[in-house]
Amino acid sequence: MKVTNENNSDTPLLTNGDLAIAAYAIQQCFNAYLESYQSGDFEEEMSKEEMQSSMNQLQMAFIKFDSLVKVLNEQNNAADAASSEVTDGDVSKDTTPAE
Repeated sequence: MKVTNENNSDTPLLTNGDLAIAAYAIQQCFNAYLESYQSGDFEEEMSKEEMQSSMNQLQMAFIKFDSLVKVLNEQNNAADAASSEVTDGDVSKDTTPAE
């Protein structure tokens, strides 16, 4: 799977922004489940154990997506730093005095 740091509208590939949106959506879903769990509104649709299992799965999915976003951001930052070092190193500085 290739992930790019390009703008979402400029590429059909999966972007870091897409992953961040997915992590956020999972977090919001978990928060809605948690609110329902705490108020007891879920009992018509599923058992307590099913609700807990669903919440655990959502939490694990969020952790995975969030971790992936963090790792990819670190890799992008490292790659950007390395390319700027190469660019800065390519510029030759003439230190000879002007005549």
